[in-house]
Amino acid sequence: MKKMTWRKFFYILLGLAMLLVLGALYILYLVRSVPERYYNELQRPPYVHQDPVEELLEVAEQVQSDIRFGDDLDFEITEKQINGWLATNLESNPSVSLPAGIKKPRLFLDDQGQQLFFTIERSRFSSAISIHLTVHLTTEPNVVEVRLKDIRAGSLPIRIKRVFDEIESAMARSGVDFKWKAGTDRTVGIVRIPTEVRVKRDRQLTVTGLEFGKGKVRVTAEVD
Repeated sequence: MKKMTWRKFFYILLGLAMLLVLGALYILYLVRSVPERYYNELQRPPYVHQDPVEELLEVAEQVQSDIRFGDDLDFEITEKQINGWLATNLESNPSVSLPAGIKKPRLFLDDQGQQLFFTIERSRFSSAISIHLTVHLTTEPNVVEVRLKDIRAGSLPIRIKRVFDEIESAMARSGVDFKWKAGTDRTVGIVRIPTEVRVKRDRQLTVTGLEFGKGKVRVTAEVD
């Protein structure tokens, strides 16, 4: 067998090192890329959110009034209203908190599924995280199933324990009754909507519909 010269051995090692560097740079590029839809939403100037936020607050007031007087609920909110509130009101709202390092959440709605975007910011690292999911009511009253379809850091598919921990932690801090469905390896979450709501007096609430469309969601509920 012909012996390998030191020079050839050196060039092989050099080639492997270059492949590793190029691979690492490519992964870094994928992780740091920002999905176009999310990027465009972040570029929207604050003034464009004013009307959608006012509309959302009006919807919230109407929901509060309907619950107070025992009227059944039937309302619709749009992704523009949600993202407007996230862009302008989230940071100043003391009742809602995000995990440390999680910034700029945005939500996109469609009848085929939903997309949640946010940015993870660290001292030496920043990445746009996108989560594709589906949400639907189960046969159990006031129970919603959230199924995670795909999670990406930039353009790179990931499955990081920390992301799941952050989801669970954010739900707990916001007072949401959330848990991972057993046997799904944290790809399906269960959210329980309170059946008792108090506006001046206690009311029993049963969610009867959760219908997603292009850029909107319609919610119906019975109030006793």
